[in-house]
Amino acid sequence: MLKVFLLKKTFDVGETIFKEGDAGGEAYLIRNGYVSIWKQDGDNRIELATRGPGEIMGEMALIDDKPRSATVLAKTEVVVEIITRDDLKKMLTGVPEPVVIILHQLLTRLRDINELAASFASDNK
Repeated sequence: MLKVFLLKKTFDVGETIFKEGDAGGEAYLIRNGYVSIWKQDGDNRIELATRGPGEIMGEMALIDDKPRSATVLAKTEVVVEIITRDDLKKMLTGVPEPVVIILHQLLTRLRDINELAASFASDNK
């Protein structure tokens, strides 16, 4: 079994973990605390989700190498383990190619849905 050692990092309340549009070379596995995930649409800030322990954020940019689709802020003190693109490649070693293709397709659809949700929320304010 492949063993991957992940670095830990702590973010303070209100600290930006990453911003919409940033390059994304890593994802974060939340071990403790809660984050707010949101998008900016003109003057409107649209909260998409709150994530907590055991959840991952930043995985979309890590997998499809596109800019971050949202901004993430620490709602509480947050402790994460960092998953780099190299870590992910090691984890995916031996995974059949169709599984990787499915992951990319799901992420494309998820990005589209996030954009649609943000647009819908902004239109209804």
